[in-house]
Amino acid sequence: MPGELLEINPYKDNDGIESGANLLQALHDVRIRGGENTSDAHAFEIWFNRGQFSFRMYAANERASDRFQRRTTNTYTNSEVIPLQSGEAFPDLRPRDHIAGSYLDLERHTFLPIRHHNAEGFDHGDPYSDIMGEMLTLDDSVVVVQVVFKPAAKDWTSNGPDGESVGDVAEGLRSGEVVGFSDWKFWAGLRELEERESSSKDKEAAKIVEQQRGEQGFHVNARVLSASPDPREARERARGVASMFAKYYNATSEQGLDHHPVKPTEIEGLLADMIERRWIDRDMILSIDEVAGIAHIPNGEIEVPQIPWKTTQTGSQIAAEAEKDEASTTADAWASDDEQEW
Repeated sequence: MPGELLEINPYKDNDGIESGANLLQALHDVRIRGGENTSDAHAFEIWFNRGQFSFRMYAANERASDRFQRRTTNTYTNSEVIPLQSGEAFPDLRPRDHIAGSYLDLERHTFLPIRHHNAEGFDHGDPYSDIMGEMLTLDDSVVVVQVVFKPAAKDWTSNGPDGESVGDVAEGLRSGEVVGFSDWKFWAGLRELEERESSSKDKEAAKIVEQQRGEQGFHVNARVLSASPDPREARERARGVASMFAKYYNATSEQGLDHHPVKPTEIEGLLADMIERRWIDRDMILSIDEVAGIAHIPNGEIEVPQIPWKTTQTGSQIAAEAEKDEASTTADAWASDDEQEW
């Protein structure tokens, strides 16, 4: 592999999605050369590999790997990050396995945000509870969720797909011109907008769209792949996991994630894209908060078996917390003396 793969064993007591947003903000490193975005694409992955979950991050180069390791351990305190120098760069697929897959796309224009923790929130906690629950499959099967992300230029909200700005899309929502792209028009490459009468939801969505000005964003690909000796199990897991993403990230603006099953004749292409962590421009740009919702390290509220939790604190963290407790005790003592004297 040209990049480096990192395995993450999370400490249960972390901030989950919020920490994911902080980490992504720290990893947003845009490189523009000759007017083109030449930034590297990285990836976050969840593997259910023959009976065991694992969390992986793919850094496109050694410099990024060093930064990922430092930022991840700082953001997800007490979690363990292990650079993998050997072993599987992707779960081992066997000759008798049947493979199925899906990729995720947006239902409406990319400037309309999907549901995330800072917009509407998640009514039933972290969506990973059900997403990873759906990934649980036969012990001789594999399921992989992969989110490839590439930093977007700082002008992404003023120079989006086809040159639109958030202002253009907001105005289109108010006038009833932005609903989404019909499937046949999208695949034909025409990308013509459907129209309908503007609703109160559209007018509220216009405000949300405009609020994205100045936020950092990422170009995103999201994919699901499953493999099993049982062809039905492979199909059910790919469809089930992708449909969970479609279920939990729908916003009141009717923006959400739509899943597209991959045809059997295109499975080899999907597999190659996932193994190479290849980013393909699908005009899918998400803000940092949106990406954090679909790509983060979970915490202890996820009650799914076979998660490789790290159960101990690091020595430096224990010492830091001890110093903090000692300082707090001393401060309390001083406060008590002051109160008595006063």
